[in-house]
Amino acid sequence: MAKRAWLLVIVGVLGAWLVWQRSRSVVPASLSEWTEVVALVSPPPGLDWEELDAHPAVKEAVQGVDPDRLREALEAAGLEGLWVAVTSDRLAGAELPLADRFASGGVVRGFRGEALTTDGLLYVIDHTLWPVVLSDRVLARVARGILEGKAAPPLDAFPEALTQPQAVEVLVLLTGGRGPRLWRSARAQSIAEGLITASLAARERWEERTETMGGPLSDRLDQLDVEVAFLFDDGTFGPGATSLIDALVKSQHGVAYEQPSRWRYLLPRRTQVADTPMDAYRRLFRDNDLPEDSFDRKDLRLYRLRMQTVSIDQGSAGSRRPGVSPGSGD
Repeated sequence: MAKRAWLLVIVGVLGAWLVWQRSRSVVPASLSEWTEVVALVSPPPGLDWEELDAHPAVKEAVQGVDPDRLREALEAAGLEGLWVAVTSDRLAGAELPLADRFASGGVVRGFRGEALTTDGLLYVIDHTLWPVVLSDRVLARVARGILEGKAAPPLDAFPEALTQPQAVEVLVLLTGGRGPRLWRSARAQSIAEGLITASLAARERWEERTETMGGPLSDRLDQLDVEVAFLFDDGTFGPGATSLIDALVKSQHGVAYEQPSRWRYLLPRRTQVADTPMDAYRRLFRDNDLPEDSFDRKDLRLYRLRMQTVSIDQGSAGSRRPGVSPGSGD
């Protein structure tokens, strides 16, 4: 009897332990890798991020409207980002407190979204090294030269601002009077490297589709604008966060997904043509031979994509509209 009683006790303890293990909240990898974060609301269980009250300068700045002041306060405190509440309110406008702009998934200068979850949103400081104005003028001219068939310049021929090491994705976009005609992007370890790779890829793609593009690129290029932009991830949607897509994908965003060794996206201009961001995702899935209801597939990473135009070289009969200038967002 005693042995049987002990066995029952052991089985009961093991069962309780298994139930406890299964009930524990598993911290998503997208959150656990960030340690120096200030939490405006309670963080997910398992994360010991500091409370906002511990950083008065950050608290004051996030209640204001100046992103530069907030960034300076965070960096002075040794912090990398903010964990904020999530709201479905489509708030916008530079006059709103930064806390409200973050909570509604807004685009804030100097920051980018990292994790978009039903519990909250993680925004981090954007450390992208933007090229100086002089370098901006170089980018689209170099891209046009490569598209014309010229040899790509060596990396040491670029201004230093374009060869500084950083993980970037550079987009080269050809636009005519009816809108975008063709684009290619490349991930690289410097702006110059990405620019060369994307330009060569765009030229090759046009050559592959010469008939459907209306003739050789050499005959059409003079009539097209050459636009150079950066693409960057502005937040990954967490598991079960499909309900947030329509609220958090703003007019500046495209939609994108990534699979192992494969990724696809719609640029912001194409995303805005859809009735809703969810419909844009459905189109993206459909165009790439996936079921339209692929939102919860475990092999897909869904995220918002931002496009920042940095350089435009206008063709003789290009599509550039008055008021569009290098450095403006899409």
